[in-house]
Amino acid sequence: MVAVGEGAGDREAEILEAKRMEAKLKAALRMCLTPEAYERMANVRMANPELYAAAARQILAHAGKGGGKLGDAKVLALLRAMRGGERETKITFK
Repeated sequence: MVAVGEGAGDREAEILEAKRMEAKLKAALRMCLTPEAYERMANVRMANPELYAAAARQILAHAGKGGGKLGDAKVLALLRAMRGGERETKITFK
């Protein structure tokens, strides 16, 4: 039989673990990116969490190979390449 409070404790533990992992990811990205590139990634995280997660994995893989810090232009190129098939929205007025 499960006590009423146990479910809440598990959920809190999961939330704390997720926050801990996010903090580790942010720290790793800060070391791999220039300040401008890190700010761009923070904006991407707010707008598109899936793209952020995929891009963060790519950036960390690049850093693991000893690639040095990535600048804003490189991060932007990576993000555009990852979005690949999506068309950019264009508005034309007649």
